[in-house]
Amino acid sequence: MNFSDIVQGEDGFLVELRCNNTFQVQLFGKIKAYLLENQPAWKAAGAIPIPDAVAMFNLIDQLAGGNRYWSEETGRQAEDALFELQEIIDSLEESPECE
Repeated sequence: MNFSDIVQGEDGFLVELRCNNTFQVQLFGKIKAYLLENQPAWKAAGAIPIPDAVAMFNLIDQLAGGNRYWSEETGRQAEDALFELQEIIDSLEESPECE
């Protein structure tokens, strides 16, 4: 399963979140692992492949948008996940002397 499928595919994280109002911890773990694994290469290249970037934009959009049908727990998980994604994205800009 590629990154885009994990995020927005038929059995992906966003389908569960939007359709079932369920935050799939295991799928988010896969998303986070993929981002952390690819972070050094993206930072070195100064770019993120378009399919990965589109999936990330959709993920951030859905997590930030919230949903009135989410339980309090799902809302909290989405907010925490958004902060984790922001940290990963922010680290792409960090210069070596700041680390």
